[in-house]
Amino acid sequence: MNDSLSTPPQRALDSSSSTAAPGEPATRFQRTKGAMRLAIPLVQRLLPLLDGNIGSAVSNLLNPHLPAPPPAPPVNLAPIENGLAELHAVHRDLSGQVLDQNLMLQRVEEQLQLVREATDRNALAQQELMAELNAVGYRVEELKAVGQKAMVFALVILGLLVLSIAFNALLWLHFRRLLF
Repeated sequence: MNDSLSTPPQRALDSSSSTAAPGEPATRFQRTKGAMRLAIPLVQRLLPLLDGNIGSAVSNLLNPHLPAPPPAPPVNLAPIENGLAELHAVHRDLSGQVLDQNLMLQRVEEQLQLVREATDRNALAQQELMAELNAVGYRVEELKAVGQKAMVFALVILGLLVLSIAFNALLWLHFRRLLF
């Protein structure tokens, strides 16, 4: 069975920092030394009580002070800086491309605006032509009606002319018989 699992955490801490072998029991001195190590932070927090500063003693007890972390090992930033330089170069290229695309989109938009204006002008011209065509169609209908009336009139006149010629021929024949 593992000794660190069977011993309380305080004892495990004491035994890990002692110079005794893992299988041998810790000496009385080593146990005292471990207890002192555990008590020192508590005593440091309670020392302001001796000065009469109860508030800071209570805050020291409530807010544990952790030891300062060890200094970070030096980091080689050259690959990151190179990567950032490449990213900046790519970003500049992309920005240039975006600006070019924006200019092209503005040109296309201007051309579309010109096409819209031309389409509107053509639609207006077509509407005017349709109105004129309708007016011409109305006049053609009027002329057609007048033409039909004129045709009926011409047929009547032609019929009267034929009757007049036939009557004249009969009269001539009749006078000729009377005179000869």
